[in-house]
Amino acid sequence: MYYIISSHGQYAAACKASCEMITGDAPLFRVVSFTDDMTKEAVEQAYRDILNKDGADECGGIITDLLGGTPYNAAAPVICDYPKLALVAGMNLGMLIALNTGDSLREAVKAAQESVVIQGGGETAEEAKAPASTEPAAVAEKNGIVHLRLDERLIHGQVATFWSRSLNITRIMVVGDEIVQDAIGREALKATVPVGIKLSILTVDNACKKLNAGNYTGQRVFVVVNKPETILQMIENGVKLKEVNIGNMGKKEGRETVKKSVYCTPEEKKKILSIEEKGIPVYAQMIPNDEKKKFKDFIN
Repeated sequence: MYYIISSHGQYAAACKASCEMITGDAPLFRVVSFTDDMTKEAVEQAYRDILNKDGADECGGIITDLLGGTPYNAAAPVICDYPKLALVAGMNLGMLIALNTGDSLREAVKAAQESVVIQGGGETAEEAKAPASTEPAAVAEKNGIVHLRLDERLIHGQVATFWSRSLNITRIMVVGDEIVQDAIGREALKATVPVGIKLSILTVDNACKKLNAGNYTGQRVFVVVNKPETILQMIENGVKLKEVNIGNMGKKEGRETVKKSVYCTPEEKKKILSIEEKGIPVYAQMIPNDEKKKFKDFIN
């Protein structure tokens, strides 16, 4: 029996190392580290490579760091192909220690949940439960759009946490014809949406019709797409956009580095720059706290 543990950066590897400090060797765990230059598909392939090498029947599950993060989302199609595998989000050291000392996965998850406690801090129980207040970061367009982001990972940790909270989002809209046709992908997206936020997964044509008809007026809509062509199609269909954010395009054959987490082919660069030529500012910003810098400044 073994488990695949996966995280953003080296967290999974560090958890395994810390576990070994306490319990001794931990051959039970296979580590997959998601880095800035990896795509979701690359993470998925890393899982499949391990399963092919070490045997899918011997694997107890995939344990990831964050619900809705890329390591978690990349596991969704794998789990569909191997329904006996469990998928767990919220990995921590206590969980790995429990597994490495003989607990079942369910026992380890329960132990990890029970180990999270808070003492002191001066908060009352009511204050601890109260959600943090957020102020709208921008006035929504009449069509409801407050942000449009190109991100090949679609909904993941940065979108579901940082951006949704920063912009006080009420709806996430994922736009793309091939996304609508991907049944497994749709179910994975539904699992990653934060509580209280609505989700729409629409073809380009349907999204344009609904946005132009004012169906989302009064809402705060975060639109996410996975390729430049989709943005150009939306513009051509009359959707009004205040600006476009190029958030993530993974490292693939034929692509060159533009900035951290953004890699483009010459043709993709041309398409993105053509958006700005239509009078819509285009910038590249990974998270809200990063500097908001024009996309073309990374090229020139």
